[in-house]
Amino acid sequence: MSKQITVKFPAPLPAEIPCPVCRYEEGLKGNGCVACQFTGAIHITVDAKIPIQRAHIIKYVANNMSVVSSELTKLFGLVPEVETKEVVDSELGQFEIIQVSSLGGAVWIANRLDEFAPPKYFYTLKELDLFKKGIENGGR
Repeated sequence: MSKQITVKFPAPLPAEIPCPVCRYEEGLKGNGCVACQFTGAIHITVDAKIPIQRAHIIKYVANNMSVVSSELTKLFGLVPEVETKEVVDSELGQFEIIQVSSLGGAVWIANRLDEFAPPKYFYTLKELDLFKKGIENGGR
């Protein structure tokens, strides 16, 4: 696996930027600079591409999760949040309680972990609590 990837920056092309080498200051436009050929400006006709280490990208995403999430939502639409809330052990078996949350509300799914069984769906927290009390009391 490569430790670097090349990132292409979106920019209108062709473009003209001040020369980063000599930056004409105080009227010294292109004073002896071969990068801009003594003009004080560089003409760009190709996309800006630079190598960036994956770890820097991951760190940025981790530090700016809410901004990245917002941008992903703008680009690809709303994605429901799915997370395991708890694992319940009882005499009736072991169940994983999964919560699926979206703007419209939440639904809970109880998956049996110790044997193959169809999942149980709960549309209110009250229904889920009744189910959990039932399995914790051994079905009584």
